[in-house]
Amino acid sequence: MFRNVLMATPDSLLLFDAGVGQAQGGRPHQEDRCTFILPDQFPARTEHKLALFAVYDGHGSELVAEHASRNLHNLLAKRPEFQKGDYEAAIKAALSDEDAILLERYRNETREPAVSGSTVALCFFNLTMGELVVANLGDSHAVLAERDPKYDTPFRIRRLTVSHKPDVPTERSRIEEAGGTVNRSTGTARVGSLNMSRAIGDLQYKNPINNMDDNASTSSSSSSSSTSSFSSAFSKLRRASSASSAPENRGNFLSNEPYMSRFKLSPGKRYILVIESDGISDYMDDNTLMQYVTKLSSRGNRAGKIAQEMAASTTSRKGSDNGSCIVIFLDGQNA
Repeated sequence: MFRNVLMATPDSLLLFDAGVGQAQGGRPHQEDRCTFILPDQFPARTEHKLALFAVYDGHGSELVAEHASRNLHNLLAKRPEFQKGDYEAAIKAALSDEDAILLERYRNETREPAVSGSTVALCFFNLTMGELVVANLGDSHAVLAERDPKYDTPFRIRRLTVSHKPDVPTERSRIEEAGGTVNRSTGTARVGSLNMSRAIGDLQYKNPINNMDDNASTSSSSSSSSTSSFSSAFSKLRRASSASSAPENRGNFLSNEPYMSRFKLSPGKRYILVIESDGISDYMDDNTLMQYVTKLSSRGNRAGKIAQEMAASTTSRKGSDNGSCIVIFLDGQNA
């Protein structure tokens, strides 16, 4: 359980409360994973208080989401850019490092990283400096709101992430320049069988393994975990893997370059941050989300219970997706 002690501190921001909620929904397996790294757990030597929270929405299987949730923060802390305070460059490089490790696993252990992948929605805090860095791949999101000091209602609600979808004009252009195509044979824009254009893993759509038929489509969505869909993709990969590398004129159909943003949070304000998988964001808009969080908080609920309530309420429908979220309450030093 998250615990916080209110005390005098030189930090610009106080991590007042934080918690995780997950629900399996109507899926046969829970393929989402979360990372929850508090300041006393962050794997870096520094005088600053650092924290990291992330949601990984796996598809194909849970392998990539599980691996990234356990390792990406360690890769981040080891990057030379991180030690210089260039957090954006460090996060970007850590995501590439994660794909490189998955490639080694593909070559030496299992072909699963080629047909399994994950979104990323990551929020990194330097609480001492009052800085927030956000990165995302795919369609998992982070939403920030301020809390009105008089009425305790959320305002200035804003999504800090973007959805990486194949039919977004800039994404379509990037895919086509790489030699790929965006297909709509299932009624949804896809790269191969994926309904997103950026993710970690899914190495069959990236160099040096990108020798798959980019027009291939299956009846599964990007978050499907059925055995038949996985076996079909695995069989296609085995047939296509006779070539040792991608054609020279082919780039990465799927990108691991994240959308990034960096914010300076005010020491005189109070904030709510929610990180969520699309199992929640597809069924609750940002304004409704923050109103719901504030309402439950005003009733005395802790962040973990609020997160679990949100995950459960949005995945209670038949056939619903996995749902995962992290709720974070932050107070500025002078709030």
